Amino acid sequence: MLPVLVVCLMPVQLTTDNISNYISCVYEKKKIEYVIDWYDTVEENFETEDIIKALGIIYCESRGKAGAIGKNKDSTYDVGLWQFNDNTWNWLVPKLKIKSKRTNPIVSTAVASWLVYNDGWYHWNSSKHCWKGTNNELLQIHKQ
Repeated sequence: MLPVLVVCLMPVQLTTDNISNYISCVYEKKKIEYVIDWYDTVEENFETEDIIKALGIIYCESRGKAGAIGKNKDSTYDVGLWQFNDNTWNWLVPKLKIKSKRTNPIVSTAVASWLVYNDGWYHWNSSKHCWKGTNNELLQIHKQ
């Protein structure tokens, strides 16, 4: 794994008009850095312009913990890095011939990518308040 650097591009001059965007970028940068260990896995499965958003979702859904489990009010569970719900996973298993558990981060990331590019990002709308800003044009990722 090559070292990865997450940076917020500083405007030429900070002004009252752009300072809030820069502060937001710094906040988002901390989220991405928290889950940066998943960069290579995400990069293998997502388009370049979607990597920051995908890492943001991983942060918001599981804080980067592949074995994360959340119980819902309807007694279903959200499991893994991407917090796939029982119902969604059960729908996808036969469709994609999945033989792995949701806790497998490589498989679940590939499945998340398939789902995004075939059905959209809305599957993670319940955490959108957390990740919606992660495609900030100031936030960039560079391999060193």
